[in-house]
Amino acid sequence: MKVNRRLIIIVVGIVAAGLATIGTVAATQWAPQADPPWVGDHSTCRTTPTTHVHNPKRLEMLNPCATFRGRVQSVRLVSAYDDLKVTIVPDDNLRSYLRKANNGLLVADIIATDQATITVPPVGSRITAWGAWMLDKATKTTQLLPTYRIVINQLKSGSSTLSGHSVEKSGPPIKRLLQLAVKTSNRVVVGGRIDAPIQARWLEGHRLKPASQIRLFVEMTTADGTGVRWKATMTDTRGSAVIHLVAIQAPAAYTLTIYAAESGQPVSATARIQVTKA
Repeated sequence: MKVNRRLIIIVVGIVAAGLATIGTVAATQWAPQADPPWVGDHSTCRTTPTTHVHNPKRLEMLNPCATFRGRVQSVRLVSAYDDLKVTIVPDDNLRSYLRKANNGLLVADIIATDQATITVPPVGSRITAWGAWMLDKATKTTQLLPTYRIVINQLKSGSSTLSGHSVEKSGPPIKRLLQLAVKTSNRVVVGGRIDAPIQARWLEGHRLKPASQIRLFVEMTTADGTGVRWKATMTDTRGSAVIHLVAIQAPAAYTLTIYAAESGQPVSATARIQVTKA
């Protein structure tokens, strides 16, 4: 049987064109729209959103000012860096802003230094979140990181929130303030070990008591405030913790800052470290 070679070439061309069209349509279905816009007063957007974000080089900032809405699917703490990750199922009109790797979900990441000023939303609630629109280079997912403002628009049916305070029969509760202290060697050679004992205490009236189970976020920064090392830990029953780091940075002056994320109070303590040549 004699086959028309020209006909074969035409058929192959049509099939290839069809496959290319299908591929283009599939890619278009997953191509994200422009980044979500900022809603509200633009002056409240942070001009340097990556401050205090651990290892910001792993991220690509797509939009420093973005707003997102949706329903909270889960809330979990990543203890390694004390990040609170709020997973959101976005409203239908916002799904197109996500990348294919997001699988229809968005993570609003609340870093340790913002947790004292944000009310953690309950699972099932509908929220509006403000922060920086980031692309995680490793996972190819978009995230709201850091998320530094959250408003709970609607609670899950059957849930409620309580406000106000209780008064005991013996009188109003004693106010308490958290105090942090950190000590470390003023000088360390490159490659040397940095040991930083931390003490957290509650000041109640005129008495000091150990502050146990307080989450701490540690950041080491250069003279211009750029972060170079990050770590998280928690105080023990005596209100104590010790951070161990290795001075792998170039010789220079650095600041070690300790933040208390869980206390509800924006408390911090600092220590100066001079990294020198051997």
